[in-house]
Amino acid sequence: MIAVFYIASIIAVFASVKVISSLRIDKAILYLGISLFASALIFILLATYISTFLYILLFIGGSVTLFLLVASVLKISVDNVENNKRGISPKIWLGPLILAFILLVALIYGVVNANYSELKESHELMHEMSVYAYILMAELAIFLLLGAAVIAYHFMHRLMSEK
Repeated sequence: MIAVFYIASIIAVFASVKVISSLRIDKAILYLGISLFASALIFILLATYISTFLYILLFIGGSVTLFLLVASVLKISVDNVENNKRGISPKIWLGPLILAFILLVALIYGVVNANYSELKESHELMHEMSVYAYILMAELAIFLLLGAAVIAYHFMHRLMSEK
C-alpha cells in the first residue's frame, strides 16, 4: 500500500502543477479532477473516511459542476466542435486520461494485494475502506469512459468529414 500511496502522491502533485500551469481552462479543470481523485485515494489509504467522503461527494462532484458551468460560459456546443472552432479536443484529454489510468491501476493493485488479515480493527472498518475504494474506482472508470467518448466522437467526426 505504500507504493500506491507514493504513486497517488506523485500524481496529485503533478496534476496540481498542471492545473496551475495550464493555459486552457478546460485542460486545467480536467487536471483538477485528477488531482482530486489522487487526493481522495490518499485519504482512503490514510483511513480518513470523512475526508474521503467530502472529496468524492463535494469536490469531485463540484468540479464536474464547475466543468459544466465553464462549458456553458464558453459556449462549447456541437456546432463549435463540428466547425473545428473551439471545443475539448482529444489532445486535451490525453494527459488526464493517462494519469487517471495510472491511478485506477494503482488502486486496483492496492485493493487486490492488500493483506486484510493484518487489519486488527473491526470488520466494519474494512467494509468502509472497501466501499470508498470501489466508489473511487467507479468514478475513475467513468472519467476514463467520458474521455474515451470524447475522443471517439472526434475520431468519428473526422472520419465522416473525410468521406
